[in-house]
Amino acid sequence: MNESRLEQIGAAAAGIAHDINNQLNLIVNNLALPGVEGVDVKNINDARRAAERCSALTSSLLTYCKTGRMDIQSLDPAKLVRRFVSQMRLPAGVRLELDVPVSVPLIRANSMGVMRALTNLAGNACDAMKNEGTLRISATAQQIEVSDSGPGMSDEVLRRMFEPFYTTKGDAGHGLGLAIVSDIMREQGGYVAVNSEPGQGAHFMLRFRAA
Repeated sequence: MNESRLEQIGAAAAGIAHDINNQLNLIVNNLALPGVEGVDVKNINDARRAAERCSALTSSLLTYCKTGRMDIQSLDPAKLVRRFVSQMRLPAGVRLELDVPVSVPLIRANSMGVMRALTNLAGNACDAMKNEGTLRISATAQQIEVSDSGPGMSDEVLRRMFEPFYTTKGDAGHGLGLAIVSDIMREQGGYVAVNSEPGQGAHFMLRFRAA
């Protein structure tokens, strides 16, 4: 792990620990028995959401800190995208548009890495659209694309979106999703690019090496 990465993690450690501690306190408070009537259902749901946030925070941080090299193989991007879509659960208000040809040239990639990158991009897209809109996923030669019909991004967000721990979601975000996507693509010898304008949604492109 290089010095820059260590500095980034160290600078954010206190904030992440504080966030997790707040969520754990919320869990404890919501599960405290109010009396003979038992725990209120709303309290249980709030506790569950807080626990899920703790899990997401720690999972993302562990992924970002991971230093092991990826096992790179020749993979069929069309099969990867179809497998991802078959496992994906979208909010009721999000419509999926899928454009994946029967035959796409093989790429050099790691299957779990690609799935994680797609999970992060699809989740960000749904958040940006506030769970109402169209999510588009396509595969072409050496490229997988994810776009949405959300509000788009400002120049400021575009400049900083891949910075670790930078988020526009306030307390609801941890700022590691896109940083992880960028790292995953770099470790596979590829890269991620984005096009977006305010009011025009966002269009992410995962670019891979040819097999």
